[in-house]
Amino acid sequence: MKFNLKFLFITLFICTISIAQNKGTISGVLTDKETNNQALPFANVLVKGTNTSANTDIDGKYSLSVNPGNYIIIFSFVGYESVEKPVTVKANETITVNQILSSGSFTLKDVVVKSSAVNRQKESALLLEQKNAVDIKQSIGAQELSKKGVSDVANAVIKTTGITKQEGTNNIFVRGLGDRYNSTTMNGLPIPSNDPEKKNINLDIFSTDIIEYVSIDKVYNGKFFGDFAGGNVDIVSKDYKGNGFFKVDFESKVNTNAIGENNFTLQKGPNAFGFSKASIPNNPLTEYNYSSLQFDKKTPIGGSIGISGGDSYNVGEQGKINIFGTASFTN
Repeated sequence: MKFNLKFLFITLFICTISIAQNKGTISGVLTDKETNNQALPFANVLVKGTNTSANTDIDGKYSLSVNPGNYIIIFSFVGYESVEKPVTVKANETITVNQILSSGSFTLKDVVVKSSAVNRQKESALLLEQKNAVDIKQSIGAQELSKKGVSDVANAVIKTTGITKQEGTNNIFVRGLGDRYNSTTMNGLPIPSNDPEKKNINLDIFSTDIIEYVSIDKVYNGKFFGDFAGGNVDIVSKDYKGNGFFKVDFESKVNTNAIGENNFTLQKGPNAFGFSKASIPNNPLTEYNYSSLQFDKKTPIGGSIGISGGDSYNVGEQGKINIFGTASFTN
């Protein structure tokens, strides 16, 4: 039994050697005509009608092992003209087939190029833009603001590095520098302040419903005036595209520690809408008596209302105008 197994093993080994020795080899080098016959790496070499193929290495060399016979070798590469060459392979022989490939020329009937604007509401698009930017800036888009529950630009900018907001005020500090050292723009254009005593507009009035992203530039560049040392806050509005809509939002907020309490007393002044009747006394020294001031007892209840809408209109045969607006009031 042991003799038979040994004889079978020797027979199979001899057959395997015989089969391997009966094959031939096709090898060679592919070069590029356009680069003065330099090596063409990663080109395709295929034996036509079979599944035998190979790719050239970094030096343009290739090697194929096939059974003896007549074959057609196809050399191809992207952007180059394919070449077919007949070869005859004999057992235990190596056939050298070198080939030069040249770039192909193609005629296109029609080419339609379509392009779409980059959606900078997405965090990935802003990070890619920041990576390729030649100046130092940070951006935060509408998608990230929605995730963080931010409702206005003032709370949006403090989500970036180096920017803080003073509690109880609208002052924004960029790297520790306050209002007079910063500037505000919208779509690259300067915005006047709504307070004559301040340089910058109150960012609370800009709802995140209308912005695509907020960009903070912390160094000077050619796009903005050089009147800031801290940073420039650029608010980029949305480019509305889509079906028309109209939306009304109501909001009310209550502090359970204040409701029903009469401890919050305020001097008589503007009403809930910011209006008041004020008369100028003839003699301030006698008319304005601090000891006779009467304070109205008020329990503050917060509330807000917002209206937003947008639509698209055709202008002429090919023109189109998009309108998007929002208005809000907060008490």
